[in-house]
Amino acid sequence: MKGNIFRLLSVVFLSWAVLSTVGMAYYYTQYNLAELRVASLTNKLIEVNNTLTRLSEEVSKINTTYNEFLSMVKLIMSRSTAIVVIDYGNGTINHYKVYFIEGYNDTVFNITSSIAVLKYTYYPSMNDVFIEGINGVVNKQVSASSGYYWLFYINFQLSPYGAMNTRVVDGDIIIWNYTLVSW
Repeated sequence: MKGNIFRLLSVVFLSWAVLSTVGMAYYYTQYNLAELRVASLTNKLIEVNNTLTRLSEEVSKINTTYNEFLSMVKLIMSRSTAIVVIDYGNGTINHYKVYFIEGYNDTVFNITSSIAVLKYTYYPSMNDVFIEGINGVVNKQVSASSGYYWLFYINFQLSPYGAMNTRVVDGDIIIWNYTLVSW
């Protein structure tokens, strides 16, 4: 009987050893697979997070561009109008209706250069220009005390400032007159 008990205990112990080894091997394999899945999901989450960060940056750029676009649309919608008259002094007079944006391109120089070819000299000390010619008609000295020069008027009054320093508002009339000036 002792031999049968010993055999029985041996079979039980051997069965327990085999089953526990198989169980531990299965557990170990499942644990490693779970770790691999967690690592894979972690990497995918990192990729998703990086993608979301890039998308957020792109959306921010698009939002900035959209806001700039809206600002420009508002400026364009609030455009003003001026009338520019160029009197060449020989009977030829051209009239132009010019659109501009106050606070943006609202100087006599900007408005005139949008419709005519200007010849000019810039004087940094005055931060202004001297108009020497419009559409090929240039200033011409006739004598020591007179000559033909381009003068401009705002709403029929001679401007006390140069073309770059004279601002225009909606409805203004700019008149360029090639006229004989004596001094």
